[in-house]
Amino acid sequence: MPLTSPTNQKAATTADPACMRAAQVATGRARWRSTILLVRPLCRAIDWAPLAVVAAVVGALLALAQAGRPLASGDALALMRIAGTLLGSAAAFALVDAMSADLGAAPVPRWVRQALRCLLAGGAAVTVWLLAFTYTLSHLPDNTYFPVRDLLVEMSVCLGIALAAAASAVRYAPGRQAAMAAVVVQLALVLATILLPDQIRLWPPTCGFGHWDEAHQFWLTVLPLPYLWLAFAGRDLRR
Repeated sequence: MPLTSPTNQKAATTADPACMRAAQVATGRARWRSTILLVRPLCRAIDWAPLAVVAAVVGALLALAQAGRPLASGDALALMRIAGTLLGSAAAFALVDAMSADLGAAPVPRWVRQALRCLLAGGAAVTVWLLAFTYTLSHLPDNTYFPVRDLLVEMSVCLGIALAAAASAVRYAPGRQAAMAAVVVQLALVLATILLPDQIRLWPPTCGFGHWDEAHQFWLTVLPLPYLWLAFAGRDLRR
């Protein structure tokens, strides 16, 4: 009976495509389990205070704007845009990671931790925004045109810019100053688009009128860009 040394067995296993696929599947499952187990501690590690404060501010603004009377469409549009910008800024604080400067071995790569932080904080921000939108829509006059898709695209661009700027800033500076730098970048870009001439207005003041369709085609076109920036900025650090 022929004998096979451990070295030869390892070589045979490595050369066997079926064994290689099985090993890759097992490794992928282990990483997936590690990622799922990371969600709970990350929920505790994320700084939720900015999002909580902004959620309270948005609720107060909506309550004050409504104040027992029907909400005007223009006011509702402005409020939802303010809410989207502020929620994006608040979500940026979630990417401040005390372990971001740790270049040693970790059970889960840095980019996975940062991606989970983005999903948790971004998901919370979008949820708050959708609740505010639902409340706003219920207080508008009947048959008012108030498109959730177009406004959600605006909000998603603002959120993506804030997260991408924060993901870039935390690579070079620890603590909340990195998130504050991201907020400055986001607000500067929003302000720059608001100050554009009327011929290329990107924030039409009335839903469905003027350059509304053209502006939101632009927002839809640029929507992937901040998230590509975010994916690049969230990559693992190198020595």
